[in-house]
Amino acid sequence: MNQPTGGNATNLPRGFLLLVAAMVAISPIAIDAYLPAMPTMALDFGVGIVEVNHTLSLYLVGFALGQLIGGPISDQIGRKRVATFGLVVFIITTLIIVFSTRIEHVQALRFVQAVGGGLCAVVCMPMVRDAYPAREAVRKFPIVFMVMLIAPLLAPMIGSLLLPLGWESIFVFLGLYGVFALIAFSRIPETAPNPGRHIRWRGILPQYLAVITRRIQGRPVPLMYILGNACISCLMFVFITNSSFIYLEYFEVGEAMFPFYFGANVVSMLCFTVLASRLIRRLPPALLFRIGRGVQLLFFTALAALVFGADEIPVLLFTPVLALAMGVNGLIGPAVSGLYLTRFKRLVGSASSLMGISMFLMGGLLGALSGVLHDGTLKPMLYTMIGGIVVGNLIVLAIPRPDGSLEEDGAEGY
Repeated sequence: MNQPTGGNATNLPRGFLLLVAAMVAISPIAIDAYLPAMPTMALDFGVGIVEVNHTLSLYLVGFALGQLIGGPISDQIGRKRVATFGLVVFIITTLIIVFSTRIEHVQALRFVQAVGGGLCAVVCMPMVRDAYPAREAVRKFPIVFMVMLIAPLLAPMIGSLLLPLGWESIFVFLGLYGVFALIAFSRIPETAPNPGRHIRWRGILPQYLAVITRRIQGRPVPLMYILGNACISCLMFVFITNSSFIYLEYFEVGEAMFPFYFGANVVSMLCFTVLASRLIRRLPPALLFRIGRGVQLLFFTALAALVFGADEIPVLLFTPVLALAMGVNGLIGPAVSGLYLTRFKRLVGSASSLMGISMFLMGGLLGALSGVLHDGTLKPMLYTMIGGIVVGNLIVLAIPRPDGSLEEDGAEGY
């Protein structure tokens, strides 16, 4: 099978986008499947829920590290070798977690597991960019997002069903999913144009510098998108970090109902992503990005009024408002990808890596901060979320309006 290069989608296997999305879904599944088991794990290991929450924060940091090295290396030696190695690391560490006897072991292994997951995930959107011309890639991004979102919708339900067998069974499931992904991924050809045979470690930093120092209309637009999107889109990870406390401890909905309350946020995001897939064919990504940010601000204002304005909050009122606030990321994500990734071609792996790193690092940091500020209420989580939204919007407001050009219109050096 010939290798597609630079916008040639003719040699891709049937179901290419589905296979890519299955790879992207590895980390959402690894994050969400064990959320219902967190209180059980805390009891089993004899620790507090905060120590178990640290396994999630460490996963986000490890995932960022995997993307940090995986993106630029995939620009050098190809997407497939990087993803295959990441899958092997993910599978091995996942199965070792099953036999852990101390929470410190789980924390360390989750970090390594996440590095493998980051290596897998960081190559997926670049593969879509490799395979399609810039304007067609913009239309394909929402499709990958939609398929990917099915994973966090189903993962907590799977975790709840497996929990009676012990929390270890959830990680057995994750290991088997990794094996399935490895077999499925073997069908996809290399998409990177002219991949080399050897890693040039000294070339990684110049690749990153080329991305973040690139100026468009006289401003460091890629860097501004990276930082602004990190602050805005990481809010989902802040929610995930606190989700067990929110629904299992604060609202006491029970482990059986947890997947449904958690899944409301994913369903909302999926609906907004479907909307994005329709609108992105008619509206410029920049306009879609502005609309998404405005709607997000509206819903978070309503959420803040609810949390700060009432002593007791009904879970059936809190859940839909939170779901709408979280779900708007389904509109924002594809729009940002269309504005940012299409500016690159040769360095699209490095560009994707920086975007992912910033988002997961910010999510890990704000999630940890909400844990430090934890006072038994919902307010610390909302403090960190509002801070992220304000800072992110201030950054992106300074981005000049796009001039309409994409990478293929004159930035071949990138």
